Amino acid sequence: MNVIGYRDFPYDKIIEKWNKDYYDGVQPTQADSSTRTYELAMALRNITGYDPKLLNQIIPTYEGMTDALKAQKIAAAVNAKQTQMPTRLRDVLMELKAEFAENKQMMDAIDDMEAEDDLLYYKRLPQRCLAMGLRESAVVVKKPCVMPMLVYMAPLIGGLATNVRLSIDGKMNWLNLISYIEGDSGSNKGRMMVLYGLWMWQLKAEDKVTEQRQREYFQLLKKKKNAKEQPEEPVFKFRLIALNNTPANVATQLDALDNEHAISTTDEADEINAKWTGKEKMELSVMFRKAYDAAEYHRNAKSAEAARCHREHLKWNVALLGTQDALYRLVNQYTDGLQSRLAIGRMPDNTYARNDKDVTLTDMQMENIHNVAHLLRVMKGDLVLNKLEERSDTWTENIRLLSIKNADKALAKCRMRDHGIAMRIIACMMLCKVAEKLIKNYGLQGAEERLKQDDTLLQRMMAKEQTKGMLEAYDVMADYLIDNDLIYFRERLENSYDSKDHKHCCGLQPSRGKNSSIYESLPMTFTRTDLIEATRRFKGNDISENTIKQIIKNWKKSGLIVADDGKYRKTA
Repeated sequence: MNVIGYRDFPYDKIIEKWNKDYYDGVQPTQADSSTRTYELAMALRNITGYDPKLLNQIIPTYEGMTDALKAQKIAAAVNAKQTQMPTRLRDVLMELKAEFAENKQMMDAIDDMEAEDDLLYYKRLPQRCLAMGLRESAVVVKKPCVMPMLVYMAPLIGGLATNVRLSIDGKMNWLNLISYIEGDSGSNKGRMMVLYGLWMWQLKAEDKVTEQRQREYFQLLKKKKNAKEQPEEPVFKFRLIALNNTPANVATQLDALDNEHAISTTDEADEINAKWTGKEKMELSVMFRKAYDAAEYHRNAKSAEAARCHREHLKWNVALLGTQDALYRLVNQYTDGLQSRLAIGRMPDNTYARNDKDVTLTDMQMENIHNVAHLLRVMKGDLVLNKLEERSDTWTENIRLLSIKNADKALAKCRMRDHGIAMRIIACMMLCKVAEKLIKNYGLQGAEERLKQDDTLLQRMMAKEQTKGMLEAYDVMADYLIDNDLIYFRERLENSYDSKDHKHCCGLQPSRGKNSSIYESLPMTFTRTDLIEATRRFKGNDISENTIKQIIKNWKKSGLIVADDGKYRKTA
């Protein structure tokens, strides 16, 4: 009999290690076999291709489980929202990697499992959605980093397309975005800065001219230091604002701009943490939140020489790169709105990966990026993308229902802005599609002339870009964003939202996304006791009576259960 495994690694070794690590080797009993079957299927689905037949083969039929009930639990796990591999499964694989360090075949198999998981969202993303500029950018960062690349690039694209607005939830706003790409040291985050240089080439050249004018003014000021008449200080407009800066300088530079976006990036987010401290960090948080909303921002000062800023709409797009620790130093309040406005991308863990060489683009590839970036600056107009918004509404409603099933307040909260962030990112990708088509049809100069002459051209072309593939890309991006939110902030959000009733428990709940459903783990007909046991399994033992009451109330209100002779019957 052949051993069933992933490549050369037997699945039963993984299951054995799983039970040993999390249950001290104790096999499921009749009381918890249903929940543990579902839980195991939720973990193993990531390395079995979401194949219910394969899962049915490799997961034992535990005490109290019928074939039908086992199949039901496995089907529920396979059909649950896809997420990245749970932390607990990654931890199991890491332990097994240490055990089989001398076995090259086994090691390669585990490496392949992890690499496959890193490509989860990339494989779901329709590749035809990567337009000119983004395709070349994908070559630079390589496949596993395409999703974080898109999250990083969106603020830059939205900042270049500074005269484009998008309707979301009935409100028109610019493509304002603040992204944070998390990665350990040596995770190839630096490749994003290569892209920054390629996409910002025109703005960098213009800012360099402004910098030279500023330098000449300072030299003149130094020469006339003791003169009666001092030279009048010109207004120096920088589109690219360094974050290794004082709050006063940033405010002054933002105030100098007219109606164009300022754009900031850094390859070390701790530059902010080192420069902005105490009250200044709070001010930065306010500025980021207002920038996302393009809200009014005023910084007053009594002294004529002091920095001030008066913007009717603060237009400032920011793309940050940093470690997980730096992320937590930047975002240390979880209900003030900053965390929910961040678009978070995650670099894959390459700690034990083989050496990876950088890619050098050809002159034509670099020219493609330059041309798209140039054309984005010419685009203008208000966009109403009905099909994209309908897709967003559907995704948001599905997450709402899923959060009710899971009694998952953090998931419910994260959906409220992630749907809009995903819409803005997809709109940025669509703008690149439009740029590509115009350049291919008319050349760069011809494309620019048509955009300037026809005020409705962009709106018409963007409406046509609401293709099946682009709408699928919206789902992928929205899922990716909310998954990363939960990876980094679930525990902090839960503690902040419900500090009285919720206490952090280490137990069985993975921090890399919920990857569990109280509702799905229960049988079709269940008792209150069953619900309490399942809830404790997924949320920890510290469950209050009010939590159980709220779960039942929410499920009844949403039509997920009905009361039936002292028990509850699921309707979905």
